[in-house]
Amino acid sequence: MNRELYIKTIKKECAFLEAEGYTFYQVDANFFYTKNTQDEGFRIRFSWLEYGDKFVTHGLTAEKRFNIIEQEIQKILGGNLVNYYTIHKSPLMDNDYIPKGLEFQMSGENFRFETNTIKDIELFGEYLRSFYFQDVIKFYSNYKEFIEVAKSYEKLERESISILILNTGNDIFYRELVIKNKSKSTDENNFIQMVVNELEPLKENSIFGKILENFKRLKNNLHSNA
Repeated sequence: MNRELYIKTIKKECAFLEAEGYTFYQVDANFFYTKNTQDEGFRIRFSWLEYGDKFVTHGLTAEKRFNIIEQEIQKILGGNLVNYYTIHKSPLMDNDYIPKGLEFQMSGENFRFETNTIKDIELFGEYLRSFYFQDVIKFYSNYKEFIEVAKSYEKLERESISILILNTGNDIFYRELVIKNKSKSTDENNFIQMVVNELEPLKENSIFGKILENFKRLKNNLHSNA
């Protein structure tokens, strides 16, 4: 299979998402299906790896953006709001809807599907359809309102937060802070102090120093608007 046929077949087998109101676009080796409203955004994404005439399809994820959260982060990081997302969901490792004949390997918690033939891609499309209609719609429904995200977030142990809250390029602290601020969490100040205490000794490192600087700017923005 060549790349042109691979992309054409992926678009054909995943066209049901366009019927669901999503818009398809491709950036490099990444496929995106997006849908936006005035207050939120939805995205289904996955990617491919190419080895000669062999293809691996991987990284299937559903995401949702709450503008009330992401617009505050956008103010300090810049960029287009439609590229920001708040929560995410990937297929469960023990799901039972992988079609028979669709070969895959696990890389960490990431499914890597062998999609070398039209039949393989048809099976991947079947898998994506099951993931969307069985898991994603329910996920979006469970988190229809921002406050539902805040409630679930507050129940999570720190090591489990990234299971729900998206972390893209070390921005999870920003997302957590806005969630706590907008939901009027009683431990917002404790969270701020925890993050500052964690990052302050590392600020000579340019990466951690920038995260701390942005975190403080975000805190000041939120509190000045309170």
